[in-house]
Amino acid sequence: MKISILHITKCKQILLIFLIFIASTALYCQDKTASSDSTLSDLLKRSEESWHSNIPKAQKLAKEAFSMVSTKTPPELRAEAFTQYGISFYTDLNYDSAIHYYEKATKIAIDNNLEVYKYLATTTTAMEKTGRFMDAIEMLEKRINNVETNVVELFNLLMFKLSASTSVGLTEKSDSIIHIADSLILQIDSEKSQRRLNKMKGKYYHLTAQYQKSDSIFKELLYYNSTVNNQMNIAELYLLLAQNAMEVSNYNKSSDLLIKSQAIYDSLGYEFGQASIDLFTGMLLSWMGKYNDASEYIFKSLEVFEQSNNRNEIMIAYYELGWIFYSMQMNDRAKKYLDQSLSMAKKIYNIKYLGNIHNTYASLYSDLEKLDSAIIHFDSSVHYHEITKNIRSLSAVKFNKAIVLEKLGKKKAALDLYRYSYNVDKNLHNEIGLVVGEWVLGEYFRKIGNYDSAIYYFELGQKRAEKLGEKNYLLKISQSQAQIASNKGDFEKSHRLLQKALKIQEELFQENKTLELATLETAYDLKSKEKELALLNLQRKNNEQTIAINKKTIESQRNTLIVLVIGILTLLILSYIIFRYLKIKTKTNRQLRELNFEIQEKQEEIMAQSEELQEANDQVNQLNQFLEKRVKERTLALEDALSELDHFFYRASHDFRGPLTTLMGLVGISKSYNLSEEAGHLFKQVNYTVKKLDSMVQKLQAVSFLGDFENLKAPQTLDLKLEIKKIANAVIDKKVDDGVNYNCELQIECETESILFYPVILQICISNLIENSLVFNNSNKIEILVEATTKDEQLILSVHDNGIGISKDSQDEIFNMFKRTAQTSTGNGLGLYLVKKAVEKLDGKIQLKSDSRIGSIFTLIFPLSQIEPAFNNKNKKVYTPE
Repeated sequence: MKISILHITKCKQILLIFLIFIASTALYCQDKTASSDSTLSDLLKRSEESWHSNIPKAQKLAKEAFSMVSTKTPPELRAEAFTQYGISFYTDLNYDSAIHYYEKATKIAIDNNLEVYKYLATTTTAMEKTGRFMDAIEMLEKRINNVETNVVELFNLLMFKLSASTSVGLTEKSDSIIHIADSLILQIDSEKSQRRLNKMKGKYYHLTAQYQKSDSIFKELLYYNSTVNNQMNIAELYLLLAQNAMEVSNYNKSSDLLIKSQAIYDSLGYEFGQASIDLFTGMLLSWMGKYNDASEYIFKSLEVFEQSNNRNEIMIAYYELGWIFYSMQMNDRAKKYLDQSLSMAKKIYNIKYLGNIHNTYASLYSDLEKLDSAIIHFDSSVHYHEITKNIRSLSAVKFNKAIVLEKLGKKKAALDLYRYSYNVDKNLHNEIGLVVGEWVLGEYFRKIGNYDSAIYYFELGQKRAEKLGEKNYLLKISQSQAQIASNKGDFEKSHRLLQKALKIQEELFQENKTLELATLETAYDLKSKEKELALLNLQRKNNEQTIAINKKTIESQRNTLIVLVIGILTLLILSYIIFRYLKIKTKTNRQLRELNFEIQEKQEEIMAQSEELQEANDQVNQLNQFLEKRVKERTLALEDALSELDHFFYRASHDFRGPLTTLMGLVGISKSYNLSEEAGHLFKQVNYTVKKLDSMVQKLQAVSFLGDFENLKAPQTLDLKLEIKKIANAVIDKKVDDGVNYNCELQIECETESILFYPVILQICISNLIENSLVFNNSNKIEILVEATTKDEQLILSVHDNGIGISKDSQDEIFNMFKRTAQTSTGNGLGLYLVKKAVEKLDGKIQLKSDSRIGSIFTLIFPLSQIEPAFNNKNKKVYTPE
């Protein structure tokens, strides 16, 4: 009996505990339901705040919020949840799915009398991304006309309509909307709405080529968004400013802005923004003439746009590819992409690009000499650009049309269009456009023989091109100037301009060569960075999975603790909780094992990527070896050519001396004849000229000799003072023989009596410095001091004079071949060039101090350490300066 009562008591206790457990669970679930709306609201708020700073985080929050929606969720939260979920598809470029959820949100807003325009905004934005601009405009006009709207809703609907209108170039419609919006904004008095209107105005000013106004607005908005750290808007504004800079040919500024925008889009992981940067980078490179790099960027962006059906961006990419292939003279491929672009531009009714496409078609037909067809397309392009009122684009079309009119012989009409385009570029401050215009106008006047006008425009273009560093047009202008000089008979000026053009052409070749190598290196670095980025993304995904598992574990533990608190009252409940805990733990362990397996697979993928990277490194090394081989081959060829040139130089100058010597002999013989005074004067002039020419030939022989230094005659032991005195006196005597008497005082101070040195090098240096000291001297008494010392295994020679000195502006140039700095100089400009070359052959140094009041001091420093080994060299070449 007692046992039965005990069993009944225990059953009652268990039942009581079970009822308490059910009641506690019900209360927990009720509290959880009550807090779900608050949690959903918080998720939606955090998601909306994250779209412009952390897209992956925003997507995750939006999906989590959407999963919490039920029929009991308040309509405003349901509509917002559908919108945020649609945005997650929008940022993944899945616009059809995005529009589907936007339309659901719009229906909820209409059914529950919420603010509809908020959800129409997301719908029209997605429609624009797929090129459905006219559909968006029609939908917005229907809403405006059929529904009674308040001021705020009307303003916002007009902003969406303005966005679509400016995107396709409907200037008049855009202008009308701006006027209405300006009146509405006064009634709204909202800074946010004012900034939104200003942004649309900036895009409108870009459309109508008012780039300074557009820049001013975008910079102001950029400052504001920087203060609130709105990364998405900052990236978009950098891109818009880059487009403005590109339109006025400020390529460096545009490139910097694109890089800034790309860095932000990369950090956000916004694929459409990244593809847009690639597209406009390709456009920038094509404008700069780097067509291969440009096409690579545009094809990369086109792959993204085609996957997400961004019809407007696809149309722009096709147009840019058509322009690139036209510029590369691949007309069939150019026409293929232009046809695709034109077809799509007509479908989405993009007025702006219809004008651009017809302009490129016309240029293509112009190159094919189908001039009538070109004029038709130019007129169509003018028609569309007059609708958009974009004077920049209109100017470009008229400029291209002028080229065709000039071919057709309509020179007056062509000149008018050239000048129109030039004035537009001047108003837009388009410096590169002005350089092109000045070169074209100069060419126009050169062809018709109006050389004064041609020279005027060429000089303007030359100054502007030098300032901008535009070497391509500087080359063209120099060539045209040379042609004018040649036509006018100024062959010396023509030769000088052609030499300048040749130098610019060599600089362009070197820059292009350097750029090609840099491009290869950049491409390799880019691939490495892409692999690193892929690895980082993989690590990020692994971290996210780990966090998710930890979060689940924490959630499980929290639930377990609640159940444990309730289950403490009974062994039955405790047993149940232990059972659930063990089951959850088993499931978690299984998930961890699966995760470890996935990590192993990822590690294998990383190893495979490392092998691919090694293969890429091998390919780069092979390319480097190939380039080094080509450089060595070309260096050997250049050395052979220089050797042949030196040999020719030596033989030619040597052959000149034979006739000159004979001529000097004949002049000497003439002195023995009784000639008339006039004949004697003529022979005297002939003798002077022949000696001057003989001096020039001797110096040319010295140039050739120094070029063949490896076969130089071995050094000799010299009485240094006696040798210097002999050389100096020979120069002075020669000047006396030429009929020039100098009141010269020569001093020679030598600390070293004898020295092992090259007599020929000494003769070249001393004779040319003494000659300059005599010639460039206006003093009544010429004073020349030659000093020679040896110190630290160096021979130091210095020549002091009291001559006219050398200005500081000319000191860097006096050692150049054929350089004459003095206006009265009658020399050949080879003396100091020979001195410097002789010094450099012995790895020496030359120093100069000069002043117009005290004269000049030339100091030559020769190292002596290498002379003794040369003395032991028996391979000698006899050379004796004559």
